[in-house]
Amino acid sequence: MSNKLLEPDGWLVLGLPWPEHARDGWAECALALAPQTIPRGLVEEGTGIALDLAGGLARDPGQGPGRAVFFSDVTVWLDRQGQDWGMLGVDHEAVIDELTHAPVPQLYLTLSQKAHAVLCDASREGLRLHYANGDVERVSPQVRADVHAAITSTLERDWRPYVQGLIDGGAIRIG
Repeated sequence: MSNKLLEPDGWLVLGLPWPEHARDGWAECALALAPQTIPRGLVEEGTGIALDLAGGLARDPGQGPGRAVFFSDVTVWLDRQGQDWGMLGVDHEAVIDELTHAPVPQLYLTLSQKAHAVLCDASREGLRLHYANGDVERVSPQVRADVHAAITSTLERDWRPYVQGLIDGGAIRIG
């Protein structure tokens, strides 16, 4: 298990509420966890379904966005299959709440407000950003891919030392 903890196949990235007191358009507003490292007996059934879907998308180069799977990616994938969380009997808000409070390794991420909006977007048409000066930007698939790449890069750089620190500090026991 320690190898999977240190080098997971992928991560599920959850967008958290944007904080009121963000500085210069940046805030700690997301968290990542490794779906395959979370014992399913530790979470409710609906949360297990969400973790399994995210883990599957992280390992599927044809269907998935790569190793960093946004919760919104799973929602969009379900929509493309003609399904939604409710059809699976899953309360997606309860899943997010449970995961943010789960006693598992969670790496918090600092993102720009734009990256946070992209992370949280599960719309069919794609995100449109409206700026104070009246400009409107339609977020392209390339911008979404760039946000995925940046978050993946951050997780590939920071996850292992974070989890190793938890192991070394005794917060996680292996074996």
